[in-house]
Amino acid sequence: MPSRRLVIIDGYSLLFRAFYGTRYLSTSDGRPTNALFGLVTMLLHLYEKVQPDAMVVALDAHGKTFRHAEFAEYKGTRRETPQELISQLDASRELLSDLNIPSVELIGYEADDVAGTISRLAEENDYETYIVTGDLDSLQLVDQCVSVMTTQRGVSEVKVYDPAAVMERYGFGPEHVADFKSMAGDTSDNIPGVPGIGEKTATYLIQKFGHVESMLERLDEVEEKYRKKIEPNIEILKKSKWLATIDRHVPLAYDFKPYSLSWEQFEHAKNCLMQWEFRSQVRRLESVLARYIDGASSAPAASVNAEPVRAILHEGYAGWMVLSPWVGSEPYALFAPPGSAQGSMFGDEAVREAYVAVGVEVRKTSYETALRLVKERPGQLVAHDTKPWVKQAAAYQTPRFDVTLASYVLQSGRTSYDIGDIVQGFLEVQTPESPEQKAVTMLMLEKPLRERLELEQQTRVFQEVELALVPVLAEMEAAGITLDSDILRDFSKSLQTTITQTQQKIYEMAGCEFNIGSPKQIGEVLFEKMAIPGQKKTKTGYATGVEILGELAATYPIAGEILTYRELTKLKSTYADSLPKLVAEDGRIHTTFNQTVAATGRLSSIDPNLQNIPIRTELGRQIRKAFVAAPGTILGSFDYSQIELRILAHYCHDEPLVEAFRTGIDVHTVTAALMFHVDKEAVTKEQRRLAKMLNYAVLYGVTDFGLANQLGAGFGVAEARELIRQYNERFPKVREFTLGVVEEARSKGFTTTLLGRRRYFSDIHAGNRSARLYAERQAINAPMQGTAADMIKLAMIEVRKLLGTSGTRMLLQVHDELVFEMTDDRNELMEPIRGLMENALPLDVPVEVDAKTGTDWLGMSAVSRP
Repeated sequence: MPSRRLVIIDGYSLLFRAFYGTRYLSTSDGRPTNALFGLVTMLLHLYEKVQPDAMVVALDAHGKTFRHAEFAEYKGTRRETPQELISQLDASRELLSDLNIPSVELIGYEADDVAGTISRLAEENDYETYIVTGDLDSLQLVDQCVSVMTTQRGVSEVKVYDPAAVMERYGFGPEHVADFKSMAGDTSDNIPGVPGIGEKTATYLIQKFGHVESMLERLDEVEEKYRKKIEPNIEILKKSKWLATIDRHVPLAYDFKPYSLSWEQFEHAKNCLMQWEFRSQVRRLESVLARYIDGASSAPAASVNAEPVRAILHEGYAGWMVLSPWVGSEPYALFAPPGSAQGSMFGDEAVREAYVAVGVEVRKTSYETALRLVKERPGQLVAHDTKPWVKQAAAYQTPRFDVTLASYVLQSGRTSYDIGDIVQGFLEVQTPESPEQKAVTMLMLEKPLRERLELEQQTRVFQEVELALVPVLAEMEAAGITLDSDILRDFSKSLQTTITQTQQKIYEMAGCEFNIGSPKQIGEVLFEKMAIPGQKKTKTGYATGVEILGELAATYPIAGEILTYRELTKLKSTYADSLPKLVAEDGRIHTTFNQTVAATGRLSSIDPNLQNIPIRTELGRQIRKAFVAAPGTILGSFDYSQIELRILAHYCHDEPLVEAFRTGIDVHTVTAALMFHVDKEAVTKEQRRLAKMLNYAVLYGVTDFGLANQLGAGFGVAEARELIRQYNERFPKVREFTLGVVEEARSKGFTTTLLGRRRYFSDIHAGNRSARLYAERQAINAPMQGTAADMIKLAMIEVRKLLGTSGTRMLLQVHDELVFEMTDDRNELMEPIRGLMENALPLDVPVEVDAKTGTDWLGMSAVSRP
């Protein structure tokens, strides 16, 4: 076995794979970086895991190859290289040069041919070779001295193919990969193959006859059903084999020089990575390259090696009298281990401890002492999640800094904001493990996070919106809302009676009893026993979702009854039975508002989710009746009217939309009049319904298929497509705006709200069409939904200032609605609250807020303007 390792990187293949297979990334000034990031990630992996003795990058030369001379259509299906990728291809050459990794390309040949030839020469020079690529063409080069490392899931995972792995994947060895492609064809390279011969048949024929040439010599032994497909296409088959075969004898020479680089080259590479804002990769670079750098033992004093976080733990300083003077007026960070500082009660009494950091000095203290510190100095608090501290201390002032919120504003699409992950992205230290280290790193993170926020023009979103909202939400969570459990218990009994009746009715219609809660059994009863047409098979049985049953309900009443049964049982279990169990000792329900879940900037609610209380059906609305005003108060509701459509009108300035909002005419009626060429007074209810769906279809980027489903019976995809076409024709500036938003997302990787909040779209360049189109639909809606979220958050902050000590309290935020518990001064506060909400973020069209009051959340009456 060879004693040295050579790595050959199929450069463009790897970059293309990274570009299309990973989420979109860009620098703070908008330069795309996802392909380059993938290349750097792979290089670091190779340095660490493979530790090559020599490295080379094989590249495709510009122009046609020898294969094109014989087959002009070769690779004719390849799409044009996006401009966002071209810029990264150029940057990759610069980086490879800085890292002293040679590149080899040969006019008239492909990178596969270069890799194939160098791998053959490597074996002659006693090298074991790893070919790193983004596709599987090179598997034909695998042998005892050559392995192929392919990327999976972008470049985050790799699989190494030796001869056994190729056999496991295909059922034949590497020597037959070209035979396989010649029979089955290859759409990516436009290799035709034999029409009618697929992968399964090609595998069978290889396993029986071996190479294509052997099969053709024994063609009379091939089964007739395959032979009649092969015989008319023998020349195509031979040509396909020639096209698919990598040339391992191209005219090139390669000097197998051991890989190394100078400190000067290393510094150039490091600077190159910093220009592309790859900070975490820079911190890894020196450690993985140490063995390759000339004179590594005499390295310059400046080092990027990660240092551990320094933390000086002072035992025995738990007393407040000692802690308070020590903290002084400096910023301090608080950290409590999981289980002692999360949720409303902070877990076990036995583990109620906290760690207070000032600079790099840390002291362990009791949780109660830490809360007194927050109450004394809320404006200097720094934490990973400040809201629990603010709420528990009842210190409703804006904290100094919140690490989680800053990270969320910078990257709202993440699913978690773990301290260790944030540290790796912004600090040149080891990942903190102990609670003392975590406390210190929170202070250390403030400066780089603030710098990044400023660089990406997100400081206002962070400081004036998200951070300022922390005490407002903390106070709302602490206040809770009164729940009349007796109303829900009575409703639960009523629901159970109706559920039993509905269940019996379904059994009678079906002619048998079955588990109505089982989709599998529903499918068997409807589509097998009752033989109802229109069934759709899934992996686990028949599709019985709301869309399927909704379509069937008009003709088959049992489908409608099953939908009713589902609604009844969900209302009973999720709301009527569950909510009373969550009432605290004060008789109120206390939800938790999340600021870092929705990528658009919207708030979410958990434990319980009070933003999801039913509103669409009359039966569901009964749940709201149990949310009542406390004695001596009344509930007030303030709801933005058609806010996202108003924001759309502001963005696109389409005259009919703008005029409708400025004159107060119903916007859906205006849309219907233009769509159907009738006067506004002649618009029918059905026309208005269609116009309303179209208006919101534009907001959410709904496809013609999606709109057809929403429109219901009588509307197919063609009709929906025609309605969308007419809409775009009548509202050209709306269409122009939505196309512009998608183009912005493609070029920058993100869109922005009026306030400047960014939302990134990782799949905007995805090779998978469904994923790409979904990202485009998200991009269309993001500016409207995100701006609406910013608007109501700004309103909440200003309204809280207005309320002061009036006794009126803000209790809930449900997307575009705010719910208050109002005292006797409610009449004086109604219009000021409405005014602040309407002017929180001014638009070019009027913003309107509908106000209501009542003794419960359901039975509220509109409050007209004075």
